This record gives sequence, structure tokens and C-alpha cells, in this order.
Amino acid sequence: MTIIHLVLGKANPERMNGVNKVAYQLAKTQWELGHEVVLWGIANDLEHNYPERPFKTELFQQSGNKLRLDQRLREAVMALPKTAVVHVHGAFIPEFYLLTRLLRKQGIGYVLTSHGAFSSIAMQKSGWRKRLYFSLLENTVVNDANAVQLLGDLEYRSLDELAEIEHKVLIPNGMDLSELPEIADRPTNPALGFGFCGRLDIYYKGLDLLLPAFALFLQKGHEAKLEIIGDSPDRPKLELMAQELGIAQHVIFYGAKFGDEKFRLMARADVFVHTSRSEGFPMAVLEAAALGLPCLTSEGTNINRYIKQYEAGIPMDGPLKVELICAAMETAAKKFKDDKLRPLGLNARRMVREAFDWRKISEELVAVYAGSAKK
Repeated sequence: MTIIHLVLGKANPERMNGVNKVAYQLAKTQWELGHEVVLWGIANDLEHNYPERPFKTELFQQSGNKLRLDQRLREAVMALPKTAVVHVHGAFIPEFYLLTRLLRKQGIGYVLTSHGAFSSIAMQKSGWRKRLYFSLLENTVVNDANAVQLLGDLEYRSLDELAEIEHKVLIPNGMDLSELPEIADRPTNPALGFGFCGRLDIYYKGLDLLLPAFALFLQKGHEAKLEIIGDSPDRPKLELMAQELGIAQHVIFYGAKFGDEKFRLMARADVFVHTSRSEGFPMAVLEAAALGLPCLTSEGTNINRYIKQYEAGIPMDGPLKVELICAAMETAAKKFKDDKLRPLGLNARRMVREAFDWRKISEELVAVYAGSAKK
């Protein structure tokens, strides 16, 4: 069975695109497990400008016309054996609609992972446009897939509002502990340190709630700092928001960081914070947990049930709002004062090791592919 991972981009793990990171890690792990794996990327350019990887990568030109596929990509699909399975990463992408139509015409199965795009919260942004697109195009992609992988509970439930299907599976993302550097010189913070790492998308990441919540937390007399790793066009707005809230001296914006530098900065925190309205399954939370950081997370991250099961942090229940986040920060402050954060961090690392091993997740997906290949 040939496994093709299809992404928009090049699956470069040294970028802030979580979808590409996941596709890279799955391809790498499945290749290490002995499977025939190729990654296909639809990209703006065909330069192989990413770190060396063990599996084969084919790049195809992204057209200015999203309703047209690269002829080389069409030919690659038609050359696939009938036993191949294509794992499509992403939703609401016109090129993927065209490609899945071609796959069906050729009798080749595919598995779809929307990476959070079908959650009720994600569907609210540009809502009527997304629902129109879904009814016209995406609905066909979902229904014709041999399986639809949902990463978290929220999206798994939400999909029923769009399309009631039986071929959906709930399989989360994973984490490779060997990627992390050994960090022996972690600082002891005199005041509580909160950390965030990820794409600075104000709406999806709930950053318009995180900064006011942190301001309220400080107004209540607590001492703390918030270190933010990541970048996007929204960063100037967030820096201005911090100034207007009067907390700029307590907030550090590092910009985008990668590799060991990123992990060492993340490890400076006492608590990792992710207040997302909607996610697929955030790799940053898994990375933080793997570093031994307790995680303060919203329902939208899809990881709360694991945080609760392993007692690995401070999960927030209920509608996301400033007061809820502030209250969770106050819980973290009390645990910091009572020296009770370290056990949560140890539990977080155990959670990653037991529940989010990439080899286990890769094998689960290979079993899904095998069922797809038979159809």
C-alpha cells in the first residue's frame, strides 16, 4: 500500500503551520514503521527548501486559478496504483476538491483530516460563505472520503451539524519526545511565568481574551509575566493592545522561533496557556506538556479531557471569556505559591508519552488506510 500525504505547502516542520507539521510527522513516522510513504505538496514554488527528510517529497505548482490543478499533479494521480491511499490534510481548499474528484474517478481511496475546520466555532468565521462552500463542494469531499479523521471531541460532535456520516474516526495528533532538547538549566522564576507559543491569530487563539484576562489578573494584585512566542500580521495589534491595557512591561513578544531555541524559551514558563476558541489539536500544547509544563487550556483546544484524566494542568470549562481565564490564572498562582505546579508538569509529560505517541497514532491511521484501500 502506497501512502500519499497531501498538503497545501511543503510540510516544513520549521514553520508555524500546524497542519504541515502534522503531515510531516505522520509521513516520517509511517516511513520509519516500514511503509511506502510519499508527501505531495501544492506550493507557490517548487524549491525543496526545507530540512532533509527520509521520505520522498513531490512538489506541484499552485496555480493562480484555484479551480485548476497542475497538470503534473493530475498525471501523478493517474499513475497511482489502485491500492494507494491519499491522506488529504485540510478543508475548504478548492484544489483538494478537484483532486478528490480525480481520485474517485480513478478508483483511489482517500482519507480526509480537516484539522479543526469543521468545528462549530471555526464555522462561525465567514460563516455563510463557509456553509455555502460546504453545501456546494466540501460536502461531496466529506461524503466520498473512505474515512474522515477528526482530531478532537468538539469537531467530532460538530460535524454532525454539517454532514451525518458513519465513516468518521476520532484520532488526535501526537508528539515525538525525541525532538526535544535536554534542558537542565531551567530558571526558577521569582514571579509566576505564563507562556504561549503558536500562530498569533487573534480570533482562533483567543488572544483578544488572553491579554485582557492577564491585565485583570495583574490588577488583582498578582505578580506575573507573559511570554509570547510566535508571529503573524496580527502581532502589531496585540502589541498595541498590551500597551493600551497597561501591561506592556509584563508581556514579552519574541516573534517566531524554531527548534531548540523555541523549546528553550517555552521551558522558561511555569504554566503554558492556550485559550483557543477553536483548534484542530494544537501541537504547541503537546510540545509544552512534553517539556513538563502544566497546561492551562480552553475547551476549544480539544485536549481538556486528557488534561483532566492525567491531572496535567488547569482545564477551563464553559464559554470562553475574560473572567474564566483570569480565574484559571489565579488557580495557577495559588499552585505556584504552594509549589504544586511541578507534579502537574510531570503528569503532563506522562500524558504525552502514554496518550500521544506518534507511533501508536500512525499505526491507528495505517489501519484506517488499510480499510480505505479495500473499498
